[in-house]
Amino acid sequence: MNPSAERTRQLVMVSIGTVLTLAMGAVLIFGFKFATQLRASVTALQSASALEGYPEDIRQNLESLRDKLDQRGYPGQALASLSRRVKRFKTELTQLDAGGFVTSPELERVRTLWGQFEPIIEPVISFTGQTYIESDEAGSSFTKEGRAFFADVRHAELYLNDNNLKRLVDALGAVSGALQRTSVSEADLLRNLLSLGVAATFLLAIAAAYFQRMRARHERAARAAQEQTRDILKTVREGFFLLDADYRIGTVWSEALTRMFGRTDFAGLAFEELLQNLVPPQTLGTAMKYIRLLWGDRAHENLMKSINPLGQLEITTETASGAREQRYLQFDFHRVTDASGAVKDVLCSVADVTASVMMEKELQESQENASQQLNMVLGILQLDPAPLVSFLDATETGLRLINAIMREPARQDAEFRKKLGGLFRELHSIKGEAAALSLTSIARRVHALEDMVSELKKKPEITGNDFLPLVLKLDDLMAHLRSVREMVTRLTTLKGVTESPPPAPASPVTVVRAIHPPPVIAVHERTAGTPLEDLSPTLQAMAERLGQDHRKRFTLTVNGLNEVPPPYFTTVKNCLIQMLRNAAVHGIETSEVRRAQTKVDVGAVRVEFRKASEGYELMFEDDGAGISLETLKTAAVRKQIISAEEAARMDARAVMALIFRPGFSTQEEVSMDAGRGVGMDVVARSVQALGGKIGVSTNPGRFTRFKIVLPAVVAASA
Repeated sequence: MNPSAERTRQLVMVSIGTVLTLAMGAVLIFGFKFATQLRASVTALQSASALEGYPEDIRQNLESLRDKLDQRGYPGQALASLSRRVKRFKTELTQLDAGGFVTSPELERVRTLWGQFEPIIEPVISFTGQTYIESDEAGSSFTKEGRAFFADVRHAELYLNDNNLKRLVDALGAVSGALQRTSVSEADLLRNLLSLGVAATFLLAIAAAYFQRMRARHERAARAAQEQTRDILKTVREGFFLLDADYRIGTVWSEALTRMFGRTDFAGLAFEELLQNLVPPQTLGTAMKYIRLLWGDRAHENLMKSINPLGQLEITTETASGAREQRYLQFDFHRVTDASGAVKDVLCSVADVTASVMMEKELQESQENASQQLNMVLGILQLDPAPLVSFLDATETGLRLINAIMREPARQDAEFRKKLGGLFRELHSIKGEAAALSLTSIARRVHALEDMVSELKKKPEITGNDFLPLVLKLDDLMAHLRSVREMVTRLTTLKGVTESPPPAPASPVTVVRAIHPPPVIAVHERTAGTPLEDLSPTLQAMAERLGQDHRKRFTLTVNGLNEVPPPYFTTVKNCLIQMLRNAAVHGIETSEVRRAQTKVDVGAVRVEFRKASEGYELMFEDDGAGISLETLKTAAVRKQIISAEEAARMDARAVMALIFRPGFSTQEEVSMDAGRGVGMDVVARSVQALGGKIGVSTNPGRFTRFKIVLPAVVAASA
C-alpha cells in the first residue's frame, strides 16, 4: 500500500473514532443533565400530587374542630392536627415554588388562592387562649376568646365550603398536570438522547472492532517484518547496530556481531566498552572523538567517512580453543535523521575484512618479493662476487650451526631458553651481514625469524613443540639462500668473472659519495695489501643505506682494514657492522639536533685498524650523542635486567657494561637495525672468543669510542 494513502486512511479512521467518542461524551453529559432534571420534575410532581389532598384534610380538620366546639369538647387535638396540616402545606408549597421546578400560571393561581385563605386560617391555628369557662349554674360556656375562636373556625369552614376549596384543589391539579407534562417531555428527550447514545455506542463498537482488526493486521505485518528483519540480521555477514545520543547500542543488532566480538550483551552497551579491550587507548580516544563528531549537524558525512579512524581496525581475539586470532574489522557509520533533518541515531556497520586484508597483504608481499628479487639481482650485479660468495658460505655455516643448536636435546625450560639465546645471536649476525651487503630479502627473512624467537622468549613456559614454526621458517630461509646462490652462480657465469677477488690497487683510493635525501658521505681509504675481502665497499653501502633509512647525515672514514689477519676477518667484519648500525641509530643525531647543539650538520664516524705492541687494535668512534649513564640505567630497569635498587648502587663502569648484557637495548621499538638487545652482546662474545678485550669511552653529547684489542695471531692460534 502507498504510504501516503495509508496515512490518509489512518487519519480518517482516527477522526471518525474521535467524533464518535466526542458524541458519546456529549450524550452522557446531556443525558446526565436531563436525568437530573427529570428526577427533579418527578419529585416536584410527587409533591404537587401530595398537595392536592391537603385542602380536603384542612376542611375535615376544621369540621372536626367545629364539632368539638359545638359539643364543648376538648378542641386541642383537633386544633393540633389542623395546625400540622396547614404548616406542612405551606412548607411543601414553599419548597415547590423555591425549587423552580415549575413556573406555570397554575402555580401562581395556587399561591393567590392560598394567600386569600391564609389570613382566614391563621387566627384559628394561632389560637392559644381559654376556650371555655365552667360554672355550677350554666355548666361549660364559651369565654369571650372562645366565642371569637369559634367564629373564626366557622368563617374558615364557610370559606372553604363556598367553592374556594374546589378552586384550590383544581389549581393544585393543574400544577400537577403541568409537572406531569414536563416530566413526560423530559423523559421523551432523555429516551431519544439515550437512543442516540446507543447508536453512537454501536458505531463506536463497530469502529473499535474495525480498529482492532486493522491493528491486529498491522501487528501481524509488523511481526512478519520483525521476523524478516531477524532473519536478515541472522544471515548477513556484516554486523549492524544503532548508536543513540548517549553512544550506546540499541536493542536490535545482527548476529554477526557475536561472531566478531565473542559476546552477546550488546543491548545498552556503550560503544567505548565494545572497543575498550580490543584497541590501544589512543585509537579508542580518537574513535570516540569521531563518534561525537557524527552527531554534529554541520559535519559533512562524506567528509567524515574519509577520516574514519576505524576504517580498518586490527583486533586480537581468543578462539574457542583459547588460541589468539588476529582479525581486521571495517567500521562504517551512517547518520539516521528525522523529518526535520536532526540526527536521531547513528547506524554502524561492521564488516570482517580479514580475508581481503590478508589477500592484499599477500599481494603486497608478492609484489615486494618480486621487487626484492629484482633489487637483489641488481644488487648482486653490482657486488663483487668474492664477498657475496663469502657471505653465502658463512651464512650456510651459521645455519648449520643453528640446525645443530635446534637438534640439541632439551627437556627443561632453562635448556630451551639457552637454545633460544644461541639462535638469537647467530641470526643477528647473519642479518647484520645481509643488511651490510644490501641483501634485503635475506635480511627481512632473518628479521622475521628473530621476531618469532623474541615472541617465543616471552612465553612463560617453552616446550619442544614451540620450535616447530622456527624449523619451517629456517627451511624457507635455506631454500631462499640456495636460490640466491644459484642466481649468483648464473650471473657470475654470465659476467665471466671468477670467484677470486680483483687485485688491489697499488695506491690508496678515496671515494666520496653524496646521497639525497638525506645525504651520506662515505670515505674509503685503503692501504697496500690484499685481504680476503675488501670491507670498505660493504661498509660504505651499509652507511648509505642506514643514512637513508634513519634520515641521518654522516661521513664514514675507514683506515687499515687491509691489515686485518684472516683469522680475525669475520669477527672484525661482524663487529664493525654492529657498531656502524648502533652509531646510525643511537649515536649520530639528525642535522636539526646537531645544529641546536652547535655541531656541524654532518656527523663523523671513523674506523681504524692497526697493529699494536701486543697484537691488533680496532677503534670505532662517532661524534654523536654519546652514552648517558642515566638512560642506560632507566632502560635496564624498564627491561627488568636489573632492579631499581641495583641501579642506584652501580658505579659508572658497571653501568657502561650494561650495553654488553644480553637483551639490553635503549631502543623501545624493534627495527631492522636496533632494538633486539643482541648486537653488542654478540660483539663482546666474539671478541672474548678470540682472547681479546673491548672497552668503551664516551662523553655525552660529544662522542662514543669503542676500542677492541686482539692478541697476535700466533698467540691466538696457540
